[in-house]
Amino acid sequence: MCNSCPAAILEALGKLRAAKLLAGVRGAPPADVEAAAQVVLAIGRLMQSVPAIAEIDINPLMVHAKGDGATALDALVVVAP
Repeated sequence: MCNSCPAAILEALGKLRAAKLLAGVRGAPPADVEAAAQVVLAIGRLMQSVPAIAEIDINPLMVHAKGDGATALDALVVVAP
């Protein structure tokens, strides 16, 4: 995936086992998958611009209802020695 490929990220999100949950089930509104894709893009750009970052773990990423964005509830950034 490339930094300028949000469509590819959205496609990948649509292939997740949890994709049905993102689409909204049991009366829940659809999730803001565009915001989730923007998070993926931002993390990719950050890792490319700061080579010392070995990995970033966001768990969980709370994806809110469409139009309401996403929130990283916890994150770990590992810097290479």
